[in-house]
Amino acid sequence: MLDEFLEADTEAVSVYRSLLTNPAWTLHDVQQHTGLTEDEVRAAVDRLSGLSLLSPVTDTTYLPMNPETILGPVLRRREAQLDAERAHLSRHQAVVAEFTKEYAALGLRHTGGAEHLVGVNAVRTRLEQLSRDAVQEVCTFTPGGAVSAAGLESARPLDQESFDRGVRMRSVYLDSVRNDQPTSDYATWLTSMGGQVRTVPALPMRMIICDREVAVVPVNAEDSRQGALVVRYQGVVQALAELFELVWAQGVPLGAEAPAAVGDGASERDRVLLKLLSEGMTDQGIARKLGLSVRTIRRLMSDLMKRLDAQSRFEAGAEAVRRGWL
Repeated sequence: MLDEFLEADTEAVSVYRSLLTNPAWTLHDVQQHTGLTEDEVRAAVDRLSGLSLLSPVTDTTYLPMNPETILGPVLRRREAQLDAERAHLSRHQAVVAEFTKEYAALGLRHTGGAEHLVGVNAVRTRLEQLSRDAVQEVCTFTPGGAVSAAGLESARPLDQESFDRGVRMRSVYLDSVRNDQPTSDYATWLTSMGGQVRTVPALPMRMIICDREVAVVPVNAEDSRQGALVVRYQGVVQALAELFELVWAQGVPLGAEAPAAVGDGASERDRVLLKLLSEGMTDQGIARKLGLSVRTIRRLMSDLMKRLDAQSRFEAGAEAVRRGWL
């Protein structure tokens, strides 16, 4: 009832304040000055009397009681309850923090220094935590082609938090995202916030590096169902950071034109396509690697064979070697 009076009972508050400042007023005076009806004033007086905030003098006059005497003990009891709840919550937070620390240590012992994350939710939760813990830089490889508009929008709040903390963000996508409007819009937003985005024809795997201290990589780049590894070994993280820098140096800023083949020479995408073919990858595998459709891969390969004046893919590979494209 106290909460209702202080927070929601505007009529009772108005009546009580009127009598505090004008203790000689009758209920009729209160009605005239507050604009309330007679029934509303009477109902408010009944509620205030129930809280012992008004004491009747006559049928139409009431004496306001000291609010500290009436309400002070109630507020102090509430404050004590809140203090007890905060102490209770603090103890729970400390226990959860201990559990979290022990769990992390357990994961490192059981997997030789790398925490194994299984399941999409576990990976997403860990990535959000690592991103929030980053203080200097977050570097990412994002293969697989265009990201859904919903996925990009859900990433913005976390990215915004990183920018607000002054974290530098660099991301490498596949060239194929250049034709995807949601990804282009997202990259434009990242750039406007101070981030940097580049694209390359192919990426080795999905990867995130935070502060050059921890990296997250897939257990199997070809099978995301096997989960991810959180790696903290400095030597491994340093090697992955150098890999990022090599790929970053070859990337083209999103917004700039991707380099095309000069004359009868090979573009970077041509070289990547030929390299993947030479490794025995299928059209489906290449499509996944480049973030393109199988139909597009076959069209690109057909065009490449014409430029190489080859009748088969094997002949195209041999001619590419002869020309120094591989």
